[in-house]
Amino acid sequence: RILDVTMVFFLCDGCNETLKKNKVDAHAAKCRECWSVSCVDCSQSFPGDEYRSHTSCISEAERYEKTIYRGARKLDDSGTGHRQQQHKAKKLTPQEAWQQTIEIAAESAPSSIKSYMDQLSGCDNVPRKEKQFRNFTVNSLRLKGPSAEKIKDEIWKQLSKVREDEKQKREEAQKQQQSSQQPKDAKKEEAEPTSISDDDKSSNNAAKEDESPSSSSMPSEKEVTKAVKKALKKAPNKSLKYKSLRKTVQETLVIKTKSDTAKKEWKKLLKQCVDANSKKLVVDGKIVSLKD
Repeated sequence: RILDVTMVFFLCDGCNETLKKNKVDAHAAKCRECWSVSCVDCSQSFPGDEYRSHTSCISEAERYEKTIYRGARKLDDSGTGHRQQQHKAKKLTPQEAWQQTIEIAAESAPSSIKSYMDQLSGCDNVPRKEKQFRNFTVNSLRLKGPSAEKIKDEIWKQLSKVREDEKQKREEAQKQQQSSQQPKDAKKEEAEPTSISDDDKSSNNAAKEDESPSSSSMPSEKEVTKAVKKALKKAPNKSLKYKSLRKTVQETLVIKTKSDTAKKEWKKLLKQCVDANSKKLVVDGKIVSLKD
């Protein structure tokens, strides 16, 4: 079962105030009865700092349906029954992913910057780029002056390290998922029948022969020339556009040009017939005319 990855909200077990995860520490500092917080979605209680490890949670449907939960459903193709639909995880926004990185970095931060990292995890909209981040810490963490630059470097180094580690974990998870899907695909291919009966072979060959163009499927130059002259005689002023002439003759002689090769062969044959009868046929640009 795949759980939804969402921004988790908590409820103070002392005063019942709803809190964002990054606001829990600030609330605990001023609320005397805040000895633990509970997740709004799954109702699990977290004493002290244990809430930090709770980064993803279940959906409301899974919470209330509990053991009878079977995931999102929809009608099958026949419309007579139901089939289970895979419960996909919600993708984090870049800012939510960065906030999660900050919280993870705060847990493993060295003692020299631990207090700053805890403060940072309680801030909203922390910049993801280094230059903007350094400016942000001046006001939010009160890191001012030359001595504060070293602390800024340590904080950014810790965040960069955790972000890279999280990226590698995601890539490894994707590779494992892809590798687990490959054996299934291979089994499907093995399960498919590889042998073809003689009847199927003959029908396939016949279909290919019908589709593939050949010189025998095209009419002779004499037939085409005769049809061209006949079409031009019926046309106004005994003239037609080349494209219209080609279409008219093709319909008259019932020439099939389903494939690109057949179309090219037909165009080539018509041009040969027109060029070979220059005494009777005149080509002026895109117009073909019959001489009197």
